[in-house]
Amino acid sequence: MAGNSGINSVQELKGVDIGISQGTIIEYITDRLLQAEGLSGEEIKTLAVPKMPDRLALLGSGELKAATLPDPLSFLAVQQGARILLDDSRYPGFGHSTYAFRKSFIDQNPQAMQGFLLALEEAVQMINADPGKWENLLGEYNLVPAPLIGSYQIPPLPTGSVPDQQLWEDVLAWAKMKDLVGQDISYDQSVTKKYLP
Repeated sequence: MAGNSGINSVQELKGVDIGISQGTIIEYITDRLLQAEGLSGEEIKTLAVPKMPDRLALLGSGELKAATLPDPLSFLAVQQGARILLDDSRYPGFGHSTYAFRKSFIDQNPQAMQGFLLALEEAVQMINADPGKWENLLGEYNLVPAPLIGSYQIPPLPTGSVPDQQLWEDVLAWAKMKDLVGQDISYDQSVTKKYLP
């Protein structure tokens, strides 16, 4: 929420342009969080601003009254005067970090798949055990904006899991409503725990 927007409640977002990237988890989260707070689909108005730095700049200048931004950009927006009106920690069932691979790749490279997920899990455990140890890498690899170096703390990262069928079906229904997907996609044929460490 832009600091000077004059908006102080989720209900005041009815009909207000919210900067998002269309057809992405950002749009899904925006819709679902606002619906969970009582807004109808007709009351949610979004504006496509695909590049996150542009969304941040428009929010900071006040040209956008509201935007959906992931961390660490939301953290930077707050440092620059924005306010958080609603975040996904209030409704954790809607979010999930996901890696997707084509079935043909998995079938041809099962050991590589398992090795990738094992390495990822080990990295997550190392970061979670001592987040401060990895702080220098945030700047070195441009993982956080320069103004946040030294003040941004890595949040606890999720360990390996798969989305449950309820989340899968909700995302699928949303994607079909948005005309992003034209047919049902089987959960059982798309999601597996088989390669998790």
